[in-house]
Amino acid sequence: MNLRINRIAHQTCRLAGAIALLALLGACGKPAASLAVAEDKLFPELVLTGLDGAQASTRAFRGKLLVLNVWASWCPPCRKEMPSLERLSKTADGGRIAVVGMSIDRDVDGAREFLTEKGITFRNFTDPEKKIAGALDVRIYPETFLIAPDGKLVSKITGGRDWNSPAMLQVLEDAYQGRRSQAGGWAFGGAHSGKR
Repeated sequence: MNLRINRIAHQTCRLAGAIALLALLGACGKPAASLAVAEDKLFPELVLTGLDGAQASTRAFRGKLLVLNVWASWCPPCRKEMPSLERLSKTADGGRIAVVGMSIDRDVDGAREFLTEKGITFRNFTDPEKKIAGALDVRIYPETFLIAPDGKLVSKITGGRDWNSPAMLQVLEDAYQGRRSQAGGWAFGGAHSGKR
């Protein structure tokens, strides 16, 4: 009986959390409240909307390293790094790494056309009102979140990267293991959050 009560209480807490997140993301025209995003802490569960309108939760990627790239088609560094992310998505072990994009383009059709034109096939979502990007405090594009298989944020990487460079592949391997990489001493340019 106690097990059943505990299960019901756990499900009620999860439902309340999901309702709170949906309320946060559904606030019409209001600035998004900041989500607690910190290295070595659980990344908040997000409900993402695909370019096709289908929804998916970041929780669906648990068990894999989630490379969540926030981008825009009008952003030159984003445009430059997209082919590199595509190569990573094709060469990475799909059982270990999931490459996912989230466009902040207001024009969803334009974002879709850009991906088609560039031959980008990895899964992409849309955040045209920047509710999720704002809640994650994304201010510079592209910004990429490396989320370990256990759901903890390993690193937040600001700026474009060559995702197939030996240093970056080591960063990804370390992130898969749930640790911050020392590959290149993070000397591959750009700012990042958290400890060094």
